[in-house]
Amino acid sequence: MKIKKILKSIGIGLPILLIVIGVGMYIWSANSTYPAGSTAIVALESSPTVSVSQDDWIVFSPETQSDTGVIFYPGGLVEPAAYAPILRQLAEQGVFVVITPMPLNLAIFNTNAANAVLQEYPHISKWVVAGHSLGGAAAAIYAENNASRIDGLALWDSYPPDSADLSDNDIAVISIYGTTDDIPNTDNFNDKIRLLPAGALFIAIEGASHAQFGDYGAQKGDVTPSISAAEQHSLVTDFMMEFINK
Repeated sequence: MKIKKILKSIGIGLPILLIVIGVGMYIWSANSTYPAGSTAIVALESSPTVSVSQDDWIVFSPETQSDTGVIFYPGGLVEPAAYAPILRQLAEQGVFVVITPMPLNLAIFNTNAANAVLQEYPHISKWVVAGHSLGGAAAAIYAENNASRIDGLALWDSYPPDSADLSDNDIAVISIYGTTDDIPNTDNFNDKIRLLPAGALFIAIEGASHAQFGDYGAQKGDVTPSISAAEQHSLVTDFMMEFINK
Protein backbone atom coordinates (compact mmCIF):
# COMPACT_ATOMS: atom_id res chain seq x y z
CA MET A 1 0.00 0.00 0.00
CA LYS A 2 1.31 3.41 -0.95
CA ILE A 3 2.20 5.90 1.79
CA LYS A 4 -0.61 8.30 0.80
CA LYS A 5 -3.20 5.55 1.10
CA ILE A 6 -1.83 4.57 4.51
CA LEU A 7 -1.99 8.17 5.72
CA LYS A 8 -5.51 8.60 4.36
CA SER A 9 -6.67 5.42 6.07
CA ILE A 10 -5.57 6.75 9.46
CA GLY A 11 -6.79 10.26 8.83
CA ILE A 12 -3.40 12.03 8.56
CA GLY A 13 -2.45 14.23 5.61
CA LEU A 14 1.11 14.39 4.28
CA PRO A 15 1.62 18.05 5.34
CA ILE A 16 0.60 17.17 8.90
CA LEU A 17 2.98 14.20 8.90
CA LEU A 18 5.85 16.42 7.76
CA ILE A 19 5.08 18.90 10.53
CA VAL A 20 5.02 16.10 13.11
CA ILE A 21 8.34 14.76 11.83
CA GLY A 22 9.85 18.25 11.87
CA VAL A 23 8.70 18.93 15.43
CA GLY A 24 9.97 15.52 16.51
CA MET A 25 13.41 16.18 15.03
CA TYR A 26 13.53 19.60 16.68
CA ILE A 27 12.70 18.14 20.09
CA TRP A 28 15.22 15.33 19.58
CA SER A 29 17.95 17.78 18.59
CA ALA A 30 17.20 20.13 21.48
CA ASN A 31 17.41 17.30 23.99
CA SER A 32 20.46 15.65 22.44
CA THR A 33 22.71 18.68 21.92
CA TYR A 34 25.92 19.00 23.92
CA PRO A 35 25.92 22.46 25.58
CA ALA A 36 28.89 24.80 25.71
CA GLY A 37 30.98 24.59 28.89
CA SER A 38 32.17 27.33 31.19
CA THR A 39 35.46 27.88 29.36
CA ALA A 40 33.57 28.46 26.13
CA ILE A 41 31.14 30.87 27.78
CA VAL A 42 34.03 32.99 29.06
CA ALA A 43 35.62 32.96 25.59
CA LEU A 44 32.46 34.58 24.21
CA GLU A 45 33.01 37.78 26.17
CA SER A 46 34.26 40.83 24.27
CA SER A 47 37.53 42.44 25.28
CA PRO A 48 39.67 45.38 24.15
CA THR A 49 41.41 43.05 21.66
CA VAL A 50 38.47 40.96 20.34
CA SER A 51 34.85 41.97 19.83
CA VAL A 52 32.33 39.12 19.97
CA SER A 53 28.81 39.28 18.53
CA GLN A 54 26.11 36.61 18.60
CA ASP A 55 23.37 37.38 16.10
CA ASP A 56 22.86 35.10 13.09
CA TRP A 57 26.43 33.90 13.58
CA ILE A 58 29.02 33.98 16.35
CA VAL A 59 31.63 36.45 15.13
CA PHE A 60 35.06 37.10 16.63
CA SER A 61 36.40 40.37 15.24
CA PRO A 62 39.96 41.27 16.27
CA GLU A 63 40.78 44.90 16.95
CA THR A 64 43.80 44.49 14.68
CA GLN A 65 43.09 41.87 12.08
CA SER A 66 44.73 40.40 9.02
CA ASP A 67 42.98 39.83 5.71
CA THR A 68 42.30 36.21 6.73
CA GLY A 69 39.08 34.71 8.00
CA VAL A 70 37.94 31.31 9.25
CA ILE A 71 34.40 30.01 8.76
CA PHE A 72 33.71 27.23 11.23
CA TYR A 73 31.13 24.42 10.94
CA PRO A 74 30.31 22.92 14.38
CA GLY A 75 30.25 19.20 15.08
CA GLY A 76 27.01 17.24 15.05
CA LEU A 77 24.67 17.98 17.97
CA VAL A 78 27.22 20.32 19.57
CA GLU A 79 26.22 23.84 20.56
CA PRO A 80 28.16 26.21 18.26
CA ALA A 81 29.43 28.27 21.20
CA ALA A 82 31.33 25.21 22.47
CA TYR A 83 34.07 25.92 19.92
CA ALA A 84 34.75 29.40 21.26
CA PRO A 85 37.97 28.55 23.19
CA ILE A 86 40.16 27.72 20.16
CA LEU A 87 38.46 30.12 17.78
CA ARG A 88 38.79 32.97 20.27
CA GLN A 89 42.53 32.23 20.46
CA LEU A 90 42.75 32.52 16.66
CA ALA A 91 41.01 35.88 16.86
CA GLU A 92 43.46 37.02 19.54
CA GLN A 93 46.15 36.51 16.88
CA GLY A 94 44.34 38.63 14.31
CA VAL A 95 42.16 36.12 12.46
CA PHE A 96 38.54 37.07 11.73
CA VAL A 97 36.36 34.10 12.78
CA VAL A 98 32.73 33.23 12.09
CA ILE A 99 30.93 30.21 13.60
CA THR A 100 27.85 29.26 11.58
CA PRO A 101 25.06 27.66 13.64
CA MET A 102 23.34 24.84 11.75
CA PRO A 103 19.76 23.57 11.43
CA LEU A 104 19.11 21.12 14.28
CA ASN A 105 22.84 21.47 15.10
CA LEU A 106 23.64 19.23 12.14
CA ALA A 107 25.95 20.86 9.58
CA ILE A 108 24.98 18.36 6.90
CA PHE A 109 21.67 20.24 6.57
CA ASN A 110 23.42 23.42 5.40
CA THR A 111 26.74 22.60 3.78
CA ASN A 112 26.62 25.91 1.89
CA ALA A 113 26.46 28.03 5.06
CA ALA A 114 29.79 29.63 4.15
CA ASN A 115 28.28 31.38 1.12
CA ALA A 116 26.38 33.93 3.19
CA VAL A 117 29.50 34.68 5.25
CA LEU A 118 31.61 35.27 2.14
CA GLN A 119 28.98 37.67 0.84
CA GLU A 120 28.68 39.52 4.15
CA TYR A 121 32.41 40.14 4.62
CA PRO A 122 33.94 40.92 1.20
CA HIS A 123 36.86 42.76 2.83
CA ILE A 124 38.35 39.42 3.91
CA SER A 125 40.49 38.23 0.99
CA LYS A 126 41.64 34.85 2.33
CA TRP A 127 39.18 32.32 3.71
CA VAL A 128 39.66 28.96 5.42
CA VAL A 129 36.60 26.79 5.97
CA ALA A 130 37.00 24.55 9.01
CA GLY A 131 34.91 22.02 10.86
CA HIS A 132 34.91 19.43 13.62
CA SER A 133 33.59 15.88 13.18
CA LEU A 134 30.34 16.04 11.14
CA GLY A 135 31.02 19.75 10.68
CA GLY A 136 34.33 18.86 9.05
CA ALA A 137 32.58 16.47 6.66
CA ALA A 138 30.15 19.25 5.73
CA ALA A 139 33.04 21.70 5.29
CA ALA A 140 34.74 19.20 2.97
CA ILE A 141 31.58 18.99 0.87
CA TYR A 142 31.57 22.78 0.63
CA ALA A 143 35.25 22.84 -0.33
CA GLU A 144 34.76 20.20 -3.03
CA ASN A 145 31.96 22.23 -4.61
CA ASN A 146 33.45 25.70 -4.06
CA ALA A 147 37.22 25.27 -4.25
CA SER A 148 37.67 28.51 -6.20
CA ARG A 149 35.94 30.57 -3.49
CA ILE A 150 38.13 29.57 -0.56
CA ASP A 151 41.83 29.22 0.14
CA GLY A 152 41.95 26.33 2.58
CA LEU A 153 40.13 23.56 4.44
CA ALA A 154 40.81 22.59 8.06
CA LEU A 155 39.47 19.32 9.46
CA TRP A 156 39.38 18.67 13.20
CA ASP A 157 39.07 14.95 13.99
CA SER A 158 37.19 14.54 10.74
CA TYR A 159 37.40 13.40 7.14
CA PRO A 160 35.42 13.95 3.92
CA PRO A 161 32.53 11.71 2.92
CA ASP A 162 33.06 9.64 -0.21
CA SER A 163 30.91 12.13 -2.12
CA ALA A 164 33.49 14.88 -1.51
CA ASP A 165 36.63 13.44 -3.10
CA LEU A 166 39.25 16.19 -2.93
CA SER A 167 42.14 14.01 -4.06
CA ASP A 168 42.40 15.75 -7.44
CA ASN A 169 42.06 19.23 -5.95
CA ASP A 170 44.94 21.58 -5.20
CA ILE A 171 43.24 23.33 -2.27
CA ALA A 172 45.37 23.62 0.88
CA VAL A 173 44.18 21.18 3.56
CA ILE A 174 45.14 20.53 7.15
CA SER A 175 43.81 17.57 9.12
CA ILE A 176 44.32 17.77 12.90
CA TYR A 177 43.33 14.64 14.76
CA GLY A 178 43.72 12.87 18.07
CA THR A 179 45.62 9.63 18.56
CA THR A 180 46.00 7.07 21.31
CA ASP A 181 49.26 5.09 21.14
CA ASP A 182 49.75 6.63 17.68
CA ILE A 183 46.45 5.21 16.40
CA PRO A 184 43.79 7.69 15.19
CA ASN A 185 40.84 7.87 17.56
CA THR A 186 38.38 8.40 14.70
CA ASP A 187 37.12 5.19 13.10
CA ASN A 188 38.00 4.72 9.41
CA PHE A 189 40.34 7.72 9.53
CA ASN A 190 43.21 6.06 7.66
CA ASP A 191 40.84 4.66 5.03
CA LYS A 192 39.67 8.20 4.15
CA ILE A 193 43.10 9.76 3.64
CA ARG A 194 42.74 8.89 -0.05
CA LEU A 195 39.98 11.51 -0.34
CA LEU A 196 42.32 14.42 0.45
CA PRO A 197 44.90 16.10 -1.82
CA ALA A 198 48.39 14.62 -1.94
CA GLY A 199 49.75 17.76 -0.31
CA ALA A 200 47.38 17.67 2.66
CA LEU A 201 49.04 18.27 6.02
CA PHE A 202 48.26 15.68 8.71
CA ILE A 203 48.89 16.65 12.34
CA ALA A 204 48.39 14.04 15.05
CA ILE A 205 47.94 15.10 18.67
CA GLU A 206 48.76 12.20 20.95
CA GLY A 207 46.43 12.03 23.94
CA ALA A 208 43.80 14.35 22.45
CA SER A 209 40.13 13.44 22.67
CA HIS A 210 37.32 14.15 20.23
CA ALA A 211 35.34 16.34 22.62
CA GLN A 212 38.33 18.46 23.63
CA PHE A 213 38.41 20.09 20.21
CA GLY A 214 35.61 22.06 21.80
CA ASP A 215 34.30 22.56 25.32
CA TYR A 216 31.12 20.55 25.78
CA GLY A 217 31.95 17.86 28.29
CA ALA A 218 32.39 14.13 27.81
CA GLN A 219 31.05 12.50 24.66
CA LYS A 220 29.73 8.98 24.38
CA GLY A 221 32.24 6.63 22.77
CA ASP A 222 35.13 9.07 23.10
CA VAL A 223 38.59 8.13 24.35
CA THR A 224 39.87 9.28 27.72
CA PRO A 225 42.31 12.13 27.00
CA SER A 226 45.80 12.09 28.44
CA ILE A 227 46.32 15.82 27.89
CA SER A 228 44.27 18.67 29.30
CA ALA A 229 41.67 20.56 27.32
CA ALA A 230 43.75 23.73 27.68
CA GLU A 231 46.81 22.00 26.21
CA GLN A 232 44.79 20.56 23.35
CA HIS A 233 43.23 23.95 22.59
CA SER A 234 46.65 25.59 22.58
CA LEU A 235 48.13 22.98 20.24
CA VAL A 236 45.24 23.19 17.78
CA THR A 237 45.52 26.98 17.80
CA ASP A 238 49.24 26.82 17.04
CA PHE A 239 48.77 24.34 14.19
CA MET A 240 45.92 26.39 12.74
CA MET A 241 47.98 29.58 12.82
CA GLU A 242 50.90 27.88 11.07
CA PHE A 243 48.52 26.68 8.38
CA ILE A 244 46.78 30.05 8.02
CA ASN A 245 50.05 31.96 7.77
CA LYS A 246 51.57 29.78 5.03
